[in-house]
Amino acid sequence: MGKNGFVIEQIKRNSLRGILLLLFFFTFHLSSFTSHAQIDSYFDRPKVAVVLSGGGAKGVAHISALRAIEEAGLPIDMICGTSMGALIGGLYSIGWSTDELDSLVRHQDWSFILTDRVKPEDLDIDARRLINTYPLWHAFTFGSKKNEGAGFIRGLNLDILFDNLLEGYLDSIDFNSLPIPFACVATDIITNTEIDFHNGYLKEAMRASMSIPGVFSPVRKGDMLLVDGGMRNNYPADIARQMGADIIIGVAVLDDTLTADDIKGPVELIMQIIDLNTKNKLQKNLAMSDILMRVNVDGYSAASFTASAIDTLMRRGAEEAARHRDELLKLRRMLEVKRGKWNTKRYSCVPPATDENEPEEFKLTAPNQILSSPLAGVAFRFDNEETGALQLGARYPFVWHVPMEISGRLRLGKRMQFSIDHQFYPRGFTSPNFNYSYHRNDIDVYSKGIRTYNIKYNQHIVSLTPLNSRFRQYKILAGLRFDYYDIDPILSANNLAIVLKNQRYFSYYFESLVNTENDWYYPTAGTYFLIDFAYRTDNLATLNGGTGIPDFSLLWRINLSPTNRITIQPGIFSRLVFHRDVPVPYFNVLGTQQRIVEQQIYFPGVHSLVQADRYLVGINLNLQYRLGEKRHILVRTAAARHANEISDYIQPTLNVFAPEFIYGISVGYAYLSFLGPIEAHLGYSTLSPKLNLYINIGHSF
Repeated sequence: MGKNGFVIEQIKRNSLRGILLLLFFFTFHLSSFTSHAQIDSYFDRPKVAVVLSGGGAKGVAHISALRAIEEAGLPIDMICGTSMGALIGGLYSIGWSTDELDSLVRHQDWSFILTDRVKPEDLDIDARRLINTYPLWHAFTFGSKKNEGAGFIRGLNLDILFDNLLEGYLDSIDFNSLPIPFACVATDIITNTEIDFHNGYLKEAMRASMSIPGVFSPVRKGDMLLVDGGMRNNYPADIARQMGADIIIGVAVLDDTLTADDIKGPVELIMQIIDLNTKNKLQKNLAMSDILMRVNVDGYSAASFTASAIDTLMRRGAEEAARHRDELLKLRRMLEVKRGKWNTKRYSCVPPATDENEPEEFKLTAPNQILSSPLAGVAFRFDNEETGALQLGARYPFVWHVPMEISGRLRLGKRMQFSIDHQFYPRGFTSPNFNYSYHRNDIDVYSKGIRTYNIKYNQHIVSLTPLNSRFRQYKILAGLRFDYYDIDPILSANNLAIVLKNQRYFSYYFESLVNTENDWYYPTAGTYFLIDFAYRTDNLATLNGGTGIPDFSLLWRINLSPTNRITIQPGIFSRLVFHRDVPVPYFNVLGTQQRIVEQQIYFPGVHSLVQADRYLVGINLNLQYRLGEKRHILVRTAAARHANEISDYIQPTLNVFAPEFIYGISVGYAYLSFLGPIEAHLGYSTLSPKLNLYINIGHSF
């Protein structure tokens, strides 16, 4: 007697016992189905699959199409996707709603996510300086991770984003057990074969599916090296058929084949290769679709992640879906005849966004691996003072019993520099540091627009910093430093030749820095506060048999933003040298924002270095107006008094234009480019006889 016959016989013998067995029999059969869609299929309703193509940024249009399918009341029994289609489809399959996906892509900082950069708030002050010096840098890996460097972007921020978005689905699972069964495609570039993911780690599958060759590092899985699935199957309708789909609703965000004039950069070139490589299979798979939405993506590329581009692509996705609304409703009526109505309610895996709790962008909460990786960087700079300069930098961490790091940099230009730094990271609050630096300087110093003197020298610096405590927004240093100045014997001063001797100094130094500003170059909030003190000797105790040279510096500014476009920056600055006989290397000097010598203080309207007296105190007031995301109008003002004697400095005077009183102003335009700030400033100060134009391109270093 079969199982069904046995149940019927039991019902005849004992109605109560039979009813219980019947319920057990029904529950046993339904227990193998893990989603509403699969339960529906038990009743022989045709299965509906949604197929989402690759296309990079253009794939945000998939969200609008999914929303239209929901609004038509259609069930989705499975999702298949490639590249961006894998990302959108994978998130939708685990419970992310279309509203949540819409909010995610609109409020995400894709220019940051699609890099290996680190958010400033996750870094200590020195690490922030590193990433704001080198616009071009690369992280290296060795050993088992050697393939991570095979792309320009390792995808560290993508990995962190996936960890947050896929919370609860980070273990190895069967993708058919997801709330909506899911599959995606990658390409093994070792064998040039298509790899279809139906199980395993969802994060790994999605990450591999969108690894554009040469842009993102490939994903290593066993002997396979996986890159973008679009290389073999950019519209995986055939996989949907293999999974049992009876009806396919497809969304394609594909360009027509590009012409020679259309290929203007590496992204277009790579997408052209992908399109040509998959053209035959693509046409065959597109033909499998019962309803195909081909979104108009003209004018946009895989890298079009700007806010305006996302808005347009989402709108075009909605418009294309609206053109197919009658087809979607017709399909629904047909399915209702087959099965009757079904439950299409979506159960969100994250709280719905509201006006009160919706963040500006999805927060990356995991630490970034880039800080523990060997790095190499390149920076370029141009300005009026130095013309061109190039800097190469590298750092290499050692994970030994006591972790340590060696870093170095080489600067080529009018001011050549070289430094090597060895830092230890023992357990505790300090990271002792040993540094050697070499500087070759050729400096002109001006007064009232006339060159006062020129000095050329080689400077060797050896420093030992036993107290080196660095935190995210605070740094404190204290140590001992040796400076040796190998000075060219002739100093040219107003057509006079002054003979100088080589000089050497031992200095005790202390520095305390608090930096809570929210941006390195154009902050709108936070405070910058620096205190620097040094005591300079020639034998660790005295200078020329007398007291050493104490000097004290202070720089403070605060950022106040009454509106989201205007920032006001009041501040004070000071450098006091408490010694009558100050050596040339330690003179107070005012100059541009590009620091040429260590004690230099920025003063608007000054084009070159200008010497100031020993006691210098000033105030500044800057205005910053944001024109757009990366463009600013800058107005900078400063006023100061300086004197060689304290008695002269504090002497009352009613004449604000007395020689010891100076002021300056500059008005400028700034654009924050990939290579760093591009700025042009027109300025005037009482230290210069006329207006001057200062132009700089690139980061400061």
